[in-house]
Amino acid sequence: MAETGVAVKKQTGIALIQTELSNPDIKSRIDSRLGQKAGTFITSLLDVCGEDKNLAECDPKLIIKEALKAAGLDLPINKNLGFAHLIPYKEKGVMKPHFQMGYKGYIQLAIRTGQYKYLNSGVVFEGETVLDDRIRGTLEITGKKTSEKAIGYFAYMQLINGFEKAVFWTIAQVEAHAKRFSKSFDSSSTPWKTDFDAMAMKTMLLQLVPKFGPMTIEMSVALESDKEDFKGFDGAVHRQITDGSNQDTIDIDPEPAEAKEPETETAPGEKDKAPRCSILKCDANNNGGCMSGFTQDDNRCKEYRGVESTDTKKENRKPDFC
Repeated sequence: MAETGVAVKKQTGIALIQTELSNPDIKSRIDSRLGQKAGTFITSLLDVCGEDKNLAECDPKLIIKEALKAAGLDLPINKNLGFAHLIPYKEKGVMKPHFQMGYKGYIQLAIRTGQYKYLNSGVVFEGETVLDDRIRGTLEITGKKTSEKAIGYFAYMQLINGFEKAVFWTIAQVEAHAKRFSKSFDSSSTPWKTDFDAMAMKTMLLQLVPKFGPMTIEMSVALESDKEDFKGFDGAVHRQITDGSNQDTIDIDPEPAEAKEPETETAPGEKDKAPRCSILKCDANNNGGCMSGFTQDDNRCKEYRGVESTDTKKENRKPDFC
C-alpha cells in the first residue's frame, strides 16, 4: 500500500518573521524591554521587512536583535524617516541584517542632551564657496548655487555655552573616506548608492559630534552599534572610553608597606668620623682586625660585636660581621 502524506510548505519571508514575533518567549522579551511601545515596534518591523525582500530573507532572530538596538535608543526604524535603518548584507552567500544609524538619528540624540543651540549638516552646491576660519574653527558659505550638483558637505554645531565648531569635506574626500571605512560601500543595495547625500551628511556629523560634542551614554551606544558598518568617524574620546577603560587593576586592599627602620640621628661632629663597625665586614682571616681602620680593641667595634669592651677573645666575636 502506497504511503500518503501532506506536504508542509516551509515558511519564508514575512511569514517566518510573523511566526517568530508570535513566539511567547520572544514576545515576552519585547514587552519587558519596550513596555507600551512593543506594539508599535512590531508593526514597524513588519512594515520594514515587507518593503525589503532581502531583509525578509534574513534570520528573523537576527532581524529582531538588530531592530531592538534602534528601539533601545527610542528611534523609529522607518527608513523614510531617516533615524535608523536595518540594512541586509550578503556575507558568505547568506543575507544578514545590520542596524545602522541615520544622520537624523545622531541629530536626535544630540538634541536630547539639551546642550546644543545649533546643530546642522548639509550640502554645498556648485557655485558656492566655503571660507574656512581656522582660528575660530568655523566656516562661512558664500556665493549662490548655480546648479543642484553637490561639491561638498558640511556640519556645524554650537553649544549653549557658546562653543562652536564646523567641518567641511569635498565630495572627493567623502567618497575616499567611505571607500576606506564602510564595508557596504560597494554593495548594490547600500545607502551609499541609494541616498549618497544622507550618508555624506552622516559622515560629517561623525567628524563633529563624537569628537567635539558632549558624549552621552546614548551617543556612545549608538556609535558602538553603528561601527560594524562604518568605522571611520574621528571619535578619539569614544575610543578611549571603549578601548582604554577597565584595563588597569586597582588593588583596593593593598598589602601594607614594609616598615622602615627609623633613622638614627647623628650627633654633631659624628659625620666626620669613620663608618661604624656594625655595617662593615671583618677582614678575610677573621683575626679581629676591623676594616676602615677599626681595631679589635676599639670600644665601638667591640660594642657592635656583642662583646664587652675588655673582652678581646676571638671566640666571643661574631664570625662574619664586626
